[in-house]
Amino acid sequence: MLQGQAAVLDDHSAPRTLVLPPPYTAHWLAKGDALAHACHLAPEHGAGTLVWHASSGGHMPGRFDFAVVLEPETPLTEARKAFVLGMVALGEALAAHCPPERAVEFGWPGELRLDGGRLGGMRLSVAPDTAEEAVPNWMVLGVELIADRDHLTAPGSKPESLSLKEEEFLDPPAVLESFAAYLMLNFDRLKHEGFDAVATRYVGRLTSEGTLTAEGDLQTADDLAALKDALAVAPWRDETGPKL
Repeated sequence: MLQGQAAVLDDHSAPRTLVLPPPYTAHWLAKGDALAHACHLAPEHGAGTLVWHASSGGHMPGRFDFAVVLEPETPLTEARKAFVLGMVALGEALAAHCPPERAVEFGWPGELRLDGGRLGGMRLSVAPDTAEEAVPNWMVLGVELIADRDHLTAPGSKPESLSLKEEEFLDPPAVLESFAAYLMLNFDRLKHEGFDAVATRYVGRLTSEGTLTAEGDLQTADDLAALKDALAVAPWRDETGPKL
């Protein structure tokens, strides 16, 4: 089905059925933005809503995107740290499906890199008009991954990026399934071991030196980078998705 440059996998049906634990309800998105659609569904469908989308072929990079709805119980200043849990889950999911010698790394705060190449990243959306001291009605973690770069005649001309296909991730939905499981695990870690247990795992994959504060901000030798401000931009992507 995916042979050749003209194959397209975003018009009709999902690649396969997802195997997810009970808290999640999967929604296949044939076309569009998984993060935006999850935000649209969030008020009515609530926590555990998981939107996913895959595309391949054409004149753009193939994509594998997914987004999950959360319903925090704490004010936004605290709830925002769920982004760190999501990134750790994403890193653990990717690492579970590649050889142990591969370096799965993060660029602050939401870029995902594999052996130094950009594979994609994560963003956070919050219910509109949520004050810092208010509990958000919902939040959404959105992941965008480069599924293939088949449209490039010379992939080596874009050394800053790579794709799931090039790195032999033959079943991208398996990464999503693992992410869903690891996200639950990290919320369990947060509950029983505290934020430091998750923050340590996040910092261990950062490409830059630093530590996370109790607020989820990045403390380096020379600066303090607020998570709130860092999430307001996503330098790893442009208007079409992850940069090549």
